[in-house]
Amino acid sequence: MIKELLEKRDLLADIATELYGELWIAEDAFWGSTTEKQMMEVEEQLINLGWVPDEPTDEQIALGEIIFEEILKKNKFPRK
Repeated sequence: MIKELLEKRDLLADIATELYGELWIAEDAFWGSTTEKQMMEVEEQLINLGWVPDEPTDEQIALGEIIFEEILKKNKFPRK
């Protein structure tokens, strides 16, 4: 069941990329979308099954920093 949910999550991420671009997580239109809601349901199911994500890779950390900068540019988390 976990394997199928992870595959579904990957498919939803691919869909999000097509709909909202490579940095879909930083796009306002993604949040509240059907894709985001489905992704949240999959994440909840994974958590309920006891799944724990792997430690992030250096590449994932670097991408996270890029996404964070994009969110800051959009003033979603204004600096004080």
